Amino acid sequence: MIALKALGLTPRNIITWHKNNAMPSMTKRSFTHSCEYMLYFTKGKKWIFNYSELKKINPDKTKDGSEKQMRDLWIMPVCQGKERIKDKTGRAFHPTQKPEALLERIILASSNKGDIVLDPFLGSGTTAFIAQKLSRKWIGIETDDKYTSRLQKRE
Repeated sequence: MIALKALGLTPRNIITWHKNNAMPSMTKRSFTHSCEYMLYFTKGKKWIFNYSELKKINPDKTKDGSEKQMRDLWIMPVCQGKERIKDKTGRAFHPTQKPEALLERIILASSNKGDIVLDPFLGSGTTAFIAQKLSRKWIGIETDDKYTSRLQKRE
């Protein structure tokens, strides 16, 4: 956070992703790690926050069923089922593949159609896949050839 502030970025939120189906601790000597944190920073005065778009997709509703403001605690499972990319043996292709719904929230919140989305750690390519689905352009950086070759096949 200190480095981002030094680059002239402004902290807006720390979003907590609570994985409601997190893998248990195998050592049985610690608590199960069930959260990841996302730092939401902006630069300059013309940053984007699509408040109304987030209200539309927020699974939480008010008591009368109307749309509710999105909070900074997102409860959703880790990537699984048909969404999970598998290797030839049927195992997870990438160890930290993020759920599409997580990236959908991030991209909808911070960009508009036609904008460019940058993912400097592209991995399984979920960011690029969702950016394209939401009519955004994207740039992805990935150093592992194992993942870049598979990205071109993702549907």
